[in-house]
Amino acid sequence: MRIWFALIVAPLLALTDQTVAFALVGWGCAHQSVALLHASHLVFLALTTGSGIGAWLTWRQTAVASASSNEAAPLQRHFLAGVATATASLAAIGIVAMWIPTWLISPCIA
Repeated sequence: MRIWFALIVAPLLALTDQTVAFALVGWGCAHQSVALLHASHLVFLALTTGSGIGAWLTWRQTAVASASSNEAAPLQRHFLAGVATATASLAAIGIVAMWIPTWLISPCIA
């Protein structure tokens, strides 16, 4: 379950973060505050990082099982856990990259 959450939901969390942050820009400009924008990025980054940690823990657990077994199922699970970890990490990097303009640019520009 942790593999699929990181593999499917983590990229969706990054896209949702972009949508929510874009929707909050008007509110941030009207109230002259970016605190809610920072909070939304932080929440989505925490969720994405948590899913990546769960996939990484599964990857570590399946490393022992795949090394001691010649069957295909443990090797596939180990591979999927590695891909899920990479996917969640890439989604987290994307969230951080989308967070940087919030630190540098006022929401009232343009």
